[in-house]
Amino acid sequence: MMCKVLIFGCIAAVILMTAAYGAPLKKTKLSPAQKEAYLQASIIDLTLLKDIDNNFLDFYTPNDKQECNHTTLACFLKELKVLKQDVEEEDKQLVINIEKNLEDFMDPDFSNPTCKKCEANEKKKFPEFHQEMTRFLQSMQKEIV
Repeated sequence: MMCKVLIFGCIAAVILMTAAYGAPLKKTKLSPAQKEAYLQASIIDLTLLKDIDNNFLDFYTPNDKQECNHTTLACFLKELKVLKQDVEEEDKQLVINIEKNLEDFMDPDFSNPTCKKCEANEKKKFPEFHQEMTRFLQSMQKEIV
């Protein structure tokens, strides 16, 4: 009986430590269905952000080039971090959802010297940024199908 208590106590301690410090999990590739679901959820959340009042900030807005999708996505995610700092609390959660859904598409090993750095893109107001990001996510969706 004492052994069972000790074993369960150790298991509980490991679970708590894993939850507290995070277990280094190997990132698995997303299935096409998961990609489709994440992109669709991001597009829906982005649609809900369409009417936010943010005409005072400028956002680097990449032009979608097929061979630079990773760089384009990284730039949009970077600019979403800027947006997150300047929106109301209910809109902030939408931005966080989009970030979480799209971060799984990122490839840290991707490198293409012909792709523009984010800061080399034209700065645009939120409505144009929103429109370009929506188009980009829709084009990513079409590639999956």
